[in-house]
Amino acid sequence: MLPPKYISISKNCKRVLNKMINKKKLNIGIYLSVVIVLVVIVILVSSTNLFENVESKEYIDNVSLKIISPSWSISYLNISTKNTTVADLLSECADKYNFTIEKEFFQGYDSFLVIAINNLENGDDDKYWQYYVNGKFADVGCSKFVLNDNDIIEWRFEDSPW
Repeated sequence: MLPPKYISISKNCKRVLNKMINKKKLNIGIYLSVVIVLVVIVILVSSTNLFENVESKEYIDNVSLKIISPSWSISYLNISTKNTTVADLLSECADKYNFTIEKEFFQGYDSFLVIAINNLENGDDDKYWQYYVNGKFADVGCSKFVLNDNDIIEWRFEDSPW
């Protein structure tokens, strides 16, 4: 058996070790709580940004749409619209001016392809409907292109660039 002085040192060491362990448990608990709170804040902030994308504005202002074929044209100028994509704006114009649009959904592009406007179909005279935004050929499907204030959209029936 150990002499009493070693037993008291052993009890003191045990007491100090228990305090250190309890402090570490407390510190780990605090760190975990802080991490959980930060994760929740990040999730909340990023989810609110997702919904601001398209629906943060009630109207897109001063948008113009021109449809240009070899024998006719339609202009829908300087309007405010609730529609947020080029495809939706084209449909709005078709409803207002009473002409038809044929379109087909392409899953690989996750967007619509306009097949015909006002009975003028893709492939006639080797020409196709293509759209431009602010003078630049669009590189995404018309139901994916999100409108901004002051955009000018032109649908042109012309030779294919590809």
